[in-house]
Amino acid sequence: MNNHLGIILTSIDDASTAKTLAKQMVESGLAACVQISARGTSVYRWQGHVQENTEYFLSIKTSSKRISEIKQWLERHHPYDIPEIIVLKGRAAEQYAAWVNISTSPETNSENEATHA
Repeated sequence: MNNHLGIILTSIDDASTAKTLAKQMVESGLAACVQISARGTSVYRWQGHVQENTEYFLSIKTSSKRISEIKQWLERHHPYDIPEIIVLKGRAAEQYAAWVNISTSPETNSENEATHA
């Protein structure tokens, strides 16, 4: 059993946009689950100045096979000029990994689209 998966981390300054991005990734089958954390503060250097911004943090769970697709998708859909895209590769409990792999399988998502069309 393949219990490898990917977790992609990103952040965004608007709760509504965070929910929209999360729903789109799950509905499209790119992600099995996206957790949106409570609002937090990010301190960072941007264009030569230290900035402080309130952001929501997204933790995107996917199969290892879909990691590059999510990175490309975020680069196209994330509103930031340079979005935070951090990829962590890991192993999960077998049942959880199986659920992630099934949820992000192109075959599973094609079947779901056909039954909901």
